[in-house]
Amino acid sequence: MTRFSSQMGEVITLEVDWTAGKFIEVDGQPCLNMATHNYLGLQGNDDIEESAIKTLKKYGVGSCGPRGFYGTVDVHLDLEEKLAQFMKMEEAVVYAYGFSTIASAIPAYAKRGDILFV
Repeated sequence: MTRFSSQMGEVITLEVDWTAGKFIEVDGQPCLNMATHNYLGLQGNDDIEESAIKTLKKYGVGSCGPRGFYGTVDVHLDLEEKLAQFMKMEEAVVYAYGFSTIASAIPAYAKRGDILFV
């Protein structure tokens, strides 16, 4: 059972079946489980697992992906090129951590009238 208050102030109780997976059941209704890292239902997909292992063997692991620490690798450049083409822009820049992007990169690059996606 999950309890929470509605906008009207009354307490609402929902019966939730917390099975692991893309969907959960709330009061008998299937709902997309947005409270999990697997809301796309990709966990357990053999193709994704194989690709992840291959990528880990090639690039290794780290706590984050800043270029100043790990360097620029081909996937950074490929992603930026594809994003620029998709957005019909000359260039795109990808940062690994949203908060630091807001605090450092945006003030350095952005000017009035620019469109930013964070």
